[in-house]
Amino acid sequence: MPAQPPTSASDDLPRGILLVEEYGALAVAISSALRKFAPLHGIEVAHNFAEAETAAARMRPELYVIDLDPPPSGEIRFFRNLQKQYPDARVLVIAAGTSRKLQAQRGTTGALQFIEKPFDLAEFGAAVQALVGPWTESEGSVRGTVRDLSIFDLMQLKCLTGCTAVVHLERGDGRKGEIHFKRGQILHAATRLSTGLPALEEIVSWPESDLSETALPAENPRSIDLPWPELLLQVFRKLPPRPVVKPSGETPAPRPPVAKTGKKILVIDDTEMLLIFVADVLATADHSFQVVTAATGREGAELARSAHPDLVLLDYSLTDTTGDQVCRALLEDETTARIPVLMMSGHLTELARTAEDYENVVAALPKPFLSGALINAVEKALASGPRPKNQPKPTATAPAPVSVMPPPEGPAPPLRNGHGRSEEGPAANAPPPSISSVIGIVEAPALKVIAPEIVEPPAAAPLPVAAAPSPAFPPEPVSPVATRSEVAARFAKRAELNVTFALEVVGLQLTPLLRIDFVRLQPVDDVVSVQMSAELTGFPLGMGFRLGPFQLGGNGQIETVRLIPTGQAVPPQATDPSFAVGEANFQGENAAGNLELTAASEPSMRVQLTATFELERVELSNTFELGALFLCARGTRVLLRNATGEGTPFELQEVELDEAGELRRFLARSLA
Repeated sequence: MPAQPPTSASDDLPRGILLVEEYGALAVAISSALRKFAPLHGIEVAHNFAEAETAAARMRPELYVIDLDPPPSGEIRFFRNLQKQYPDARVLVIAAGTSRKLQAQRGTTGALQFIEKPFDLAEFGAAVQALVGPWTESEGSVRGTVRDLSIFDLMQLKCLTGCTAVVHLERGDGRKGEIHFKRGQILHAATRLSTGLPALEEIVSWPESDLSETALPAENPRSIDLPWPELLLQVFRKLPPRPVVKPSGETPAPRPPVAKTGKKILVIDDTEMLLIFVADVLATADHSFQVVTAATGREGAELARSAHPDLVLLDYSLTDTTGDQVCRALLEDETTARIPVLMMSGHLTELARTAEDYENVVAALPKPFLSGALINAVEKALASGPRPKNQPKPTATAPAPVSVMPPPEGPAPPLRNGHGRSEEGPAANAPPPSISSVIGIVEAPALKVIAPEIVEPPAAAPLPVAAAPSPAFPPEPVSPVATRSEVAARFAKRAELNVTFALEVVGLQLTPLLRIDFVRLQPVDDVVSVQMSAELTGFPLGMGFRLGPFQLGGNGQIETVRLIPTGQAVPPQATDPSFAVGEANFQGENAAGNLELTAASEPSMRVQLTATFELERVELSNTFELGALFLCARGTRVLLRNATGEGTPFELQEVELDEAGELRRFLARSLA
């Protein structure tokens, strides 16, 4: 029996979420998303398992979010200690190469839940909300905890981390076994009486075992040839069901079924965690709701015909079809034509088009959403009742009955975990913020999240400070999701980056001693190279970046600039150290003034200018891939070099932009 959690002063610590992420920038971005989906949970970030154990002592982690890229070391020891100290915690593992089929078979009763990397922001939010919600003890929504950790969970971890080792197991009665891993595949399993698949099936049925790990020998037997997802799926299907254990260590008594007579709601979505989350939220909001779910459009249409729901919640992107096709199928059947449909999607264009084209769609709810927005949308849709027969489509002059759900009018039903209600949220009549307004303030170097901010920053401008806390919970804002969702991050101690521009000299101004005083430069192209400091590991900054709009301060100098990754290396620039003079003019009141040389019409004298910037924020796609960098200029000092020189210090005097805010010219003065 796993050890019970310690009963000490630590029990008084607030529950929170602990993110284990090695890459600093991703840690900031993911923690920002965590604060959006669990706004009343404390968030801490650790770079490895050792830091995670230290951080856990400062909080009582309700959820661990662990990124397996790069693979951490010591996972067996870490999870065994976690099982002893925090058995009620849940774990969400982010990894590439997970098996959706295996997770669908196992459901949510396992100790570990997995999400495939890269992942959609809506899928990530649904998984987090499903695991930290107040509905974990409700009927039909059992969530496994670390208390339920088994060798089966650890085998999945070993496979996903690409392990090459031998894991040894020893039971309390002296029975032993071993599993051989090579680059994440299970090659061999053995017990005293069997080998191969029978041995593996025996090992995973053992309730408790001591585990140790040794190096894989050069000559090792091979008794298993199946890929690990197929192998574990086959093993799982033969496992007897494990009893779900309450924190007290007692097996819960079965509950008598409760007859539900309320509204019947059908939820159609191919993301398992979102189905669980939506069903849990609705069951918590109104215990009389009858919630049925379907993972495909075909299954959903069949359930709609047989179950006769009062409302259908429908995702647009399904594995077998699209939401508009399901809407059409419902309209074409007389038994389902009057059922109102609430569309859910992160694809706003398709969402709006479907809502306009199909009269059974009564509202649209953009993903990702929080529980308060969902409850308000469902209550409004149910209140409208069945669709009228022969409902005419809206005309250009008549107001359309379908719209993307605005912020709710009035508070949604209170939920114990505070989803959708931040104590520092915007005012009730504030416009809905974009995802880019979910900002995280981070302390370097531990990257501890101090507090959430909900702000609406101007484009490419320094981010404002959050408003003072509101004394009451405001209505939950509904955040529309763009095609490329943003998660912005702000650093208390900003990472430093050097940006190198390829420029062409269009003019030189010489002193009376014929030394360079000023140089006028224009860009050769809009691709720059970026060198980073160690604080921003994890992003592929060896690639080229395309210059976006600049913003100048009141002194006419660069304040911010947006860089968009090209996905390709910076091409080498041809350089010409000579300057072809087109015109020569004396500047000043007399002949002793400066001499200005203008370049000839042919390109001449190409140079590189390197300027230092600080990272203001990071923009990520909805799959947490790098979308853009927002940089703040760090002073006006730059370094100018040609193909062979080491570089000469200059100071930017003027920055000329075009009407679109893009770079046209630099004027720099020599400091040599």
